[in-house]
Amino acid sequence: MVALREKGFSPNYRGNPDIPRNRSADIPPDQNCSIWLVGLSPTLDHHELLSGIRNVGRVYSVHINPPKLDQGGQGHLGSAAKVVFFEREAAETFYERFAHQGFWTPQNPDIRARVTWNRNMAAPFNVGGALSRVLLVRGPPAIVNWAFLRPYFESKFVFQIDELRHHGPINGGAGVLLEIRFGSYRCQAQSAKGALDKEYKWAGVVCEYGRDPCAPRFDLLAAP
Repeated sequence: MVALREKGFSPNYRGNPDIPRNRSADIPPDQNCSIWLVGLSPTLDHHELLSGIRNVGRVYSVHINPPKLDQGGQGHLGSAAKVVFFEREAAETFYERFAHQGFWTPQNPDIRARVTWNRNMAAPFNVGGALSRVLLVRGPPAIVNWAFLRPYFESKFVFQIDELRHHGPINGGAGVLLEIRFGSYRCQAQSAKGALDKEYKWAGVVCEYGRDPCAPRFDLLAAP
C-alpha cells in the first residue's frame, strides 16, 4: 500500500504499477487523456460503463475497480473506473459534459458518478488514427465464431467484452463477419488482432479495426 502511494497510485489500484504504460505519463496536465470516475453502480461492468459514452471519442482503455470493504466495513460501496481516451479532445468533451452533473449510464440513470481528471496521467496516442477497441473479424465459420475465439483469446491475454455483433455470412456464405467490441484497445483488441494475424491469416482470417460506438457520430470511426 505504501509502495503504491510512493509511485503515485491509489492504495486500491489493482493493476501492475511497474508497467511503463500504467505509470503516470511525463506530460503537462493539459495533455492528459485519463478520466477518473467515483460512485458508479456496484454491479458495473464494461458494457454498462461504455454504453454511457456516446458521441465523445475513441476509448483507449477502461479499468474498473469494484466495491471494496475491509473487515471493519470501511471502503467504498460503489465502483470506480479509469477511462483513457486516445485523444485529449475526447477526454475534454467527456469532462465538460459530465463534470458538473455527474456521469450516468442508461442502466442506472439515477446514479451519478463524480468525474475528475486522473492524477495518473495518460498521454495522447494514435491521434487522428484508426486504432480502435473494436475488431472486425472475417473468415471461415469454423474459426470466426465466439465458441472458438473465446478460449483462444483466454489462452493468450486477459480481456473484457463490451458487446458481440454477428453480421452474418459474407462472400456468398463462404465466410462470416464477427464484430468484437472489447473493453479496451490496449492489450485486448490490440492483442487479439496481433494473435489472429500471426496464427490464422493463412486460414483466410482477416482482422481490421472497426468503428468505436463511443466516437462522435460524424467521425468515420463512429458506430451506432
